[in-house]
Amino acid sequence: MENVVILSCVRTPIGAYGGSLKDVPVYKLGAAVLQEAVKRVKIDPAHVDDVIMGSAYQNGECANGARMAVLEAGWPDTVPGMVLDRRCCSGLESIFYGAMKIQTGNADIVIAGGMDSMSQTELYVPGDIKWGLGGKSHEKYGFMPRGHGALAMWGIPFYDRIQRARVMSQPIARYGELSSMMAWAEAAAKKEKITREEADRWALRSHQRAIAAQDAGKFTEEIVPVQIGKDKSGQTIFFKVDEGPRRETTLEKLTRLKPVYADGICTAGNSSSENDGASVVLLASEKKAKELGIKPLVYFRSCAIAATDPTLTYPAVPASVQKALQKINVKINQVGLVEVQEAFAVQTIADARLSGINDKEMDEKVNVNGSGISLGHPIGATGAMRLTTLINEMVRRNTQFGLETICGGGGQGICMIVERK
Repeated sequence: MENVVILSCVRTPIGAYGGSLKDVPVYKLGAAVLQEAVKRVKIDPAHVDDVIMGSAYQNGECANGARMAVLEAGWPDTVPGMVLDRRCCSGLESIFYGAMKIQTGNADIVIAGGMDSMSQTELYVPGDIKWGLGGKSHEKYGFMPRGHGALAMWGIPFYDRIQRARVMSQPIARYGELSSMMAWAEAAAKKEKITREEADRWALRSHQRAIAAQDAGKFTEEIVPVQIGKDKSGQTIFFKVDEGPRRETTLEKLTRLKPVYADGICTAGNSSSENDGASVVLLASEKKAKELGIKPLVYFRSCAIAATDPTLTYPAVPASVQKALQKINVKINQVGLVEVQEAFAVQTIADARLSGINDKEMDEKVNVNGSGISLGHPIGATGAMRLTTLINEMVRRNTQFGLETICGGGGQGICMIVERK
């Protein structure tokens, strides 16, 4: 098989829910990172064989957002694009899929990553309502053919796609209805004996590490600013800095927050947020990189996916970690930097420990620049974002192996390992 390398990686700043990116369509976020990815290594977009983007919240205003991003970027319309969805695992999954296309000789250059605008995620009416309302005459809208019911009529179910996806990540008849993803995070806390104080301390650490990274300028080199409008003088306004990290966070403030569940330990402060953003990496065969004279940032080494009971979910992460490590005969203690996406502090702690990382190692090499609790979690984009941050830190430290892992709704987990030579 062909060796796969990553030549560039980039992300947008992460916007808060309803924040600076709320009016930017998701395909424009995608276009921004596509343009920057090729610009950084001076590759002609016409030479890109495919664009693959993870997205957990596609909507009717952006069908196949990857293709729309390609066209919005002004690239030749001969460059294809596709979107895939493995919930929170989507960004890494798209990179895995792109790597496999190159490994098997089906592509030389692939750009892969993810994008989501949770601020613009739809409110929707379930499709089956069409058949209950169709074929009727409405006093305002007139005759509505069956299958295109008068959706303005009262009494129609109306859902927030974000909240509904959390409930409907598993068939209710088999597993019951989860009130939220936090339900399995609470199960992790009980099963793995993680305390509220541990969760709050981890959340505080996340903010402290992210703020330190911002202050050191670490994120500047991986971020492409996003145009969000013009000021009164007509000058373009660019969004440049992640909105999530909070300098004012203290353990005392976190401790005062009420848990979402009466007997639980998860709060808004020790859980990830809803966000907007996009990120990609530029993948190529080692042969093509040499031909172009571009030095790889890292080599793609391994990726694995695991699944478990969706009412627990978190055990899928250590399972995917072990599978990915076994593929290349590497031990977890050989990995110098680790990203365990912070959906919840309790899940992060549980997954790190179950993956064989002790508490001392956790402080030294896990999420050293913050993660989902501080930076945010724009679902489909997060995998590529965390990988981008990981790769840049590997370059700074000259770390050999880096590992990223994410849990995903429906009881799945994914792990990717990259190597710097």
